[in-house]
Amino acid sequence: MTDPEDFDQRLARLARSTEALRPSAGFSARVMGAVATEALPSWLESARVSSRRLLPIAAIAAALAVVWAVQAERSVDDELATSYASVELE
Repeated sequence: MTDPEDFDQRLARLARSTEALRPSAGFSARVMGAVATEALPSWLESARVSSRRLLPIAAIAAALAVVWAVQAERSVDDELATSYASVELE
């Protein structure tokens, strides 16, 4: 590990060397202007972002629907097998 004293010295040196750095004139105004003119997302982009949140729920719902369909098919097959095995008495 680095010695804490070396770390503090390094931070102090970096602070001294970057002390004179400042944003250019009008930087804040340019940033605020860019934020104000930022276009709203289109309907399609909004739907795509929203669908990413719902994708796990939709996947679980699809898996549950497949399980339900398989079980329903088995019960129908069982009922049909029972009806084929029955004999009518006359």
